Amino acid sequence: MQAHREHPFYGVRRFALHLGWSENKARRIRTLAGIIVPTAAKRHKYRRGGKAQISAPPNILHRYATFKNKTRPQDGMDYSAMVNAEAWAQDFTYIKFNHSFCYVAGVLNLKTREIVGWRLGTSHSSELTYAALLDALSKHHPPAILHSDQGSEYLSYKHALLCDRLEIQLSASDKASPWQNGFMERFVQTYKLELGSISQLNDVAELNEAVAMAMHYYNTKRIHLALKTTPAAYAAKLQSRDKVFVEKAA
Repeated sequence: MQAHREHPFYGVRRFALHLGWSENKARRIRTLAGIIVPTAAKRHKYRRGGKAQISAPPNILHRYATFKNKTRPQDGMDYSAMVNAEAWAQDFTYIKFNHSFCYVAGVLNLKTREIVGWRLGTSHSSELTYAALLDALSKHHPPAILHSDQGSEYLSYKHALLCDRLEIQLSASDKASPWQNGFMERFVQTYKLELGSISQLNDVAELNEAVAMAMHYYNTKRIHLALKTTPAAYAAKLQSRDKVFVEKAA
């Protein structure tokens, strides 16, 4: 199937959206075609960076979380309202390459699910995460909130000073609470899977190009189930809607 060749990691729901079919039809055709979608490999455990330079800020995004069932708090929290926080989320992940590790730091717009900035490096330092943030800010207006985990890579003087100057509130998940940065955690899992095999690449420059292409695919080609379109298309739709609103208000 042409659709499978273009989007080899699509599940049934994305196939149905992509082709305009019902989910039952998409599932039936995929089964008949013998299509099997690869699953993510077990994540490597790596040590975080050195000592944090600043204290971890509170989790500002927690105010957007609600109990799934107020009468049953043990059922946990619903974090979906975080998309309305005018926030970006940060995280980084490793890529095993040529018997060593490289690291990709990314910045995600929670509203559009678009990766607005990223950088590839050979170490997971605050320099790498700071470069990813600068990349995002060079192309987009600053968010109201910048969220991360409590890794020292994000608790640096540089991050704090830049955000203070741009009036961005720093926010951090509680320790050992990855679900509080769930949107970014989900992206990392998806991105690493869809990057595919990199064994044929010769050097870091070729890896950087492959990472860039995978980021472009994620933003502009891959359907996001919550949006029912690509992040870039959804962002363009919001921008167009806001422009019309401003014109009418004027």
